[in-house]
Amino acid sequence: MSKKEVIHLYKKVIQDLKQQIEKGDFKKGDLLPSENDLCKLYDTTRVTIRQALSALTNMGYITRKHGKGSIVSEPKAGLGILSLSGVTAGIGTQKLTTSILQKPVKQAWPDDFFFQLDQVETKAGCIFLSRLRHIDNTPVLYEETYITNIELPRFSSRNLENRSLFNILKEHYKVEVKEGEQKIWARHADKTISNLLQIKTTHPVVHMQRKMQTNVSGLRIYSSLYCNTEENFLRDSF
Repeated sequence: MSKKEVIHLYKKVIQDLKQQIEKGDFKKGDLLPSENDLCKLYDTTRVTIRQALSALTNMGYITRKHGKGSIVSEPKAGLGILSLSGVTAGIGTQKLTTSILQKPVKQAWPDDFFFQLDQVETKAGCIFLSRLRHIDNTPVLYEETYITNIELPRFSSRNLENRSLFNILKEHYKVEVKEGEQKIWARHADKTISNLLQIKTTHPVVHMQRKMQTNVSGLRIYSSLYCNTEENFLRDSF
């Protein structure tokens, strides 16, 4: 088996077991199949299985106890805000909803914008919107988004309620994210953010600022996000 095939199988084991836990096939306190049984099931080595189980432990899905095996935990929900392919991911059976606080509106860029803009962007202006994400009716993520106003006709009239921004850009405008950069801080929420996320101002939040390049020349997507991680961890796959 090639190294590439081993990596692919390692990810398959993680995904399969994670989905079974999220669906309730394995409940909190249940034992997963033994390492030997998993080796037979996936026709792979103990090293690959142990790597997958270690990853599930790090994600919070299981705990491993010597002499007992892998015990299913009650994991926090995973928010994929580290991914450039989308903001939320891996929330299992929980209900995700998105409220639009500010509908898309064309405007000039803020004077104190958090990334440096080039002349093309500055001249084109931006489309601004803000959203609040809830999981099981609990607010967990507030996001302000700025999109360079290039080749996006009628975008301001699009309905983004409970819909993926990236999917809309791809389906209607053939715009796809290619690469990007992001800055991350842990800080206390100010009064506005604490009100939106329904937390105290002394409560720590994750603050992320992102700049995403797309396949359309000059069109970039910027966002400033605030995330309450009390009941949700940050996740991504690589």
